[in-house]
Amino acid sequence: MDIKQLKYLIALDETRHFGKAASQCNVTQPTLSMRIRSLEEELGLVLIVRGQRFEGFTPEGERILAWARALLAAHDGLQAEAALCKGQVVGELRLGMVPLASVDPMIFIRLLTQNTRS
Repeated sequence: MDIKQLKYLIALDETRHFGKAASQCNVTQPTLSMRIRSLEEELGLVLIVRGQRFEGFTPEGERILAWARALLAAHDGLQAEAALCKGQVVGELRLGMVPLASVDPMIFIRLLTQNTRS
């Protein structure tokens, strides 16, 4: 089991569609399906009700999904803590402004270019 499998499971819950979940995760639909099926085999559980398309999660799948969300949140928290230990700024900054003629737009452009992660 790895973090990507858990992310794929969560993306499937968010989109309720294998193709859209794959696109959100930047993988192909067969890759996403294969990795989720691999997770099911590893756990020895059927997590997803499959038909012609995604039909939902089994009761076991819902329980595993809750754990996946908790584990992913802990993983993200660990990554953020490690970044803080290295003195890096973490998080998301949202700026808004009112259209004023006196504001120099270059201020925001410089701020954006200096603080954007790739």
